[in-house]
Amino acid sequence: MIVNFFFVLVGVFYANLAEYLIHRYLFHGYGKKGSSIFAFHIREHHLIAVKNGFIDLRASSKELIGMPVAILLHTPLWLLSPTLFLTVSIYGILFVVIHNMLHRHPAFAKRYFWWHWNHHMRNQNKSWGVVLPLADIITGTLEDNCMKVKNESR
Repeated sequence: MIVNFFFVLVGVFYANLAEYLIHRYLFHGYGKKGSSIFAFHIREHHLIAVKNGFIDLRASSKELIGMPVAILLHTPLWLLSPTLFLTVSIYGILFVVIHNMLHRHPAFAKRYFWWHWNHHMRNQNKSWGVVLPLADIITGTLEDNCMKVKNESR
């Protein structure tokens, strides 16, 4: 039981770190180069979200291809721990579901997933996490909560 709990924690941390690194360095790093296969992220997803007040109804198109591939690449984790593999897989599925839901409901995103709303609407060079801001907190890249700042200034 304790071992499984440990692997759940490791899985959440690992998946969050992977989300952070992929988003920051692949999608925004290589994505800034026009010829990169990751350029769609900035040219499509970010531009559409900014233009439409955070709404992007096409956010899932690339994720529905990429996430199953990412999960398949992680199948060797099953040999180390089925719990670890399942945690990473569930995190990946949650990423797709949450990310798409957020871009369809901007008020919900701004209130409860403010770090991702800030990433699109305030500063695309910070707040790389979508599901959780853990890696952003650790690396110091978490943009301030605009709702909290707004409420404290009253």
